[in-house]
Amino acid sequence: MNQEPLLEVQHLSKYFPLRGGLFQRPVGEVRAVDDVSFAVYPGEALGLVGESGSGKTTLGKTVLRLLEPTAGHIFFQGEDLCALPAREMQRRRAHMQMVFQNPYSSLNPRMKVKDIVAEPLVIHGRLGSSARYQRVRELIRLVGLDEAHLYRYPHEFSGGQRQRIGIARALALEPRMLVLDEPTSALDVSVQAQILNLLVELQAQLGLTYLFVSHDLGVIRYICDRVALMYLGRIVELAPVEVIFERPLHPYTQALRSAMPEPDPDAQDEEILLEGEIGILDPGFTGCRFAPRCPAAKIDRCQAEEPPLQEVAPGHWVACHLVERGAFRTG
Repeated sequence: MNQEPLLEVQHLSKYFPLRGGLFQRPVGEVRAVDDVSFAVYPGEALGLVGESGSGKTTLGKTVLRLLEPTAGHIFFQGEDLCALPAREMQRRRAHMQMVFQNPYSSLNPRMKVKDIVAEPLVIHGRLGSSARYQRVRELIRLVGLDEAHLYRYPHEFSGGQRQRIGIARALALEPRMLVLDEPTSALDVSVQAQILNLLVELQAQLGLTYLFVSHDLGVIRYICDRVALMYLGRIVELAPVEVIFERPLHPYTQALRSAMPEPDPDAQDEEILLEGEIGILDPGFTGCRFAPRCPAAKIDRCQAEEPPLQEVAPGHWVACHLVERGAFRTG
């Protein structure tokens, strides 16, 4: 892309200590995000995809510094957010907001909707009381709810309506970017479609940029421009959405893609079954972190050396030794 990125992440890591013994001393660490780099450009939607435990939600929260990074840099509009003190970082969050996964737990049950949506404006000292109320009314209409809903409590709404309230709250400060943490996974399928359509409309209307976290490739295919596949804290493939679905190169991407149902049964590829589940990376392991589950890992290098993320075609990045050797099918 020719334009400057809105968000640029460089070598970002987030480690959590493992504690054990009588005194709960550190005995190791979980590398939830491990040396991750990527960029998000103005007006695009970048999807982060992976199984539970891949580190995608941790990455989304670390980008906003809701979790403090262990190492690396986060540039937003050219400014390194990691260098900012906490108070300055809070001000920057006016431009980058988060929509959380569970609409049942992300809204304060003791607050009316009007106060929930207005809360960011109050915290950041935006607008007087009358202008603030007018802004709240605009926001609630923008997400497809009625002004009468402003005087109700969260428990009076369905899951889809609660998520709309959460989106309205995230938009209150007119952010440039939203981090969406599986915003439809807790909803019924029919309601998921409504929320996705709303997000598409808001992006077009407001010029928003999305970092969209999901385990659902179908959702990602509908809403995203590019996709980053994560496995055990690392990005293993990054490409435009049509490339990921038509010509996936990494064995992990191919396995996830093969498990996605197709409307036409004749177009359905044979499913690639992965043995075992995603786990905690052994600190002594030096090879490809996907190798223990990879159906194609047949060379010694897979067990001995972690592959770097390399650009194998314009805009298509893959971390796999086998791609270099052409050792397996390419979709």
